[in-house]
Amino acid sequence: MNAPTPTVHFDTNYLPENDRFDAWRSAVHAHRIWLPEGADPAQFTALVDAWTLGEVVLAHSRLPAVCLARTPEMAGADGEDWVSLAFQLNGTTVFTLDHGDFVRTVGPGEIIVFDMTRDFRSETTAHEVITCAVSRRAMRQAAQEIPPHHGLLIEGGWGRLLADYMLSLVRQLPQMEAADAPALSRTLVQLVAACLKAASDSPLPPVSRRVADVRHRAETYIEQNLTSPKLDPLGICKALGISKARLYRAFMRAEGVTGYIRKRRLETIHVLLNDPRETRSISEIAYQHGFVSEAHFSRVFRQKFGFSPRDARVGLPVTFDTDEGDDKTAVFRRWVRHLSWMPTARRRVI
Repeated sequence: MNAPTPTVHFDTNYLPENDRFDAWRSAVHAHRIWLPEGADPAQFTALVDAWTLGEVVLAHSRLPAVCLARTPEMAGADGEDWVSLAFQLNGTTVFTLDHGDFVRTVGPGEIIVFDMTRDFRSETTAHEVITCAVSRRAMRQAAQEIPPHHGLLIEGGWGRLLADYMLSLVRQLPQMEAADAPALSRTLVQLVAACLKAASDSPLPPVSRRVADVRHRAETYIEQNLTSPKLDPLGICKALGISKARLYRAFMRAEGVTGYIRKRRLETIHVLLNDPRETRSISEIAYQHGFVSEAHFSRVFRQKFGFSPRDARVGLPVTFDTDEGDDKTAVFRRWVRHLSWMPTARRRVI
């Protein structure tokens, strides 16, 4: 029998009442979470089904009223580089973006998109939602450009098409096999890319659009010059004709410009080390991507990925153990953290 799609079913009803809210909050590590004033944590109930599909994590959640925030500090510290979508099935959510400069209310049938390198806050009624997190790397493979999208609504025919596909995935994934995941993920990512392109003329928060445009231009330049020894903030400013202040503002809620360059170089090297056609030595690849010290490169590579460059070249499989005895919140956290850096070249889910 072929392996089923990796799945986590998380139900707080199986936990002691006093532990339910804390258990769910610990699973959703990328946000700060609290209950509305007067809500009793002992009465909190959450039912979540989640699936991993290559570079996509899809989740179907049924939740009570809750408050959630992704702060600038969190966006800058945790490395979660995702395009995230929320399809509201029922209930209402009020989203606040850019430190309160923009507020958007989302109701049943609407899809909103977030850039996880940016801050936002939400307050919900009791609701049901399908969320989809796509790695930015997968989005770049599907589209030459990723238009500004933080706070964007996917509406009209494209919105209905995307909603139908997300809902169909939730209904059919329990019957699908792990071998189906690449095709399902590829279709979803390409559809999301098409929706973003079609919706790119929709109104975005003014601050989001200006900052996102600078960041998009800078990211494109960085991608094209990862092996250049002259890739630094000053060179980017000169090439794009922007001030240092504008550049630093575009990256202030992430890891900073220099940190982003280092992250993209490390991720690119990781992909190369997993490529069986790559014959250059580890030190040569590192040097060509701006790391002049092999010891320093090995240290920062291990800090980011949790293993050495030599282990990455071996291509050891990543195991997601979802046995009944596992801590389901820990499994879900591992999925998201691994997918934020895993290359597509030799990924295996066991």
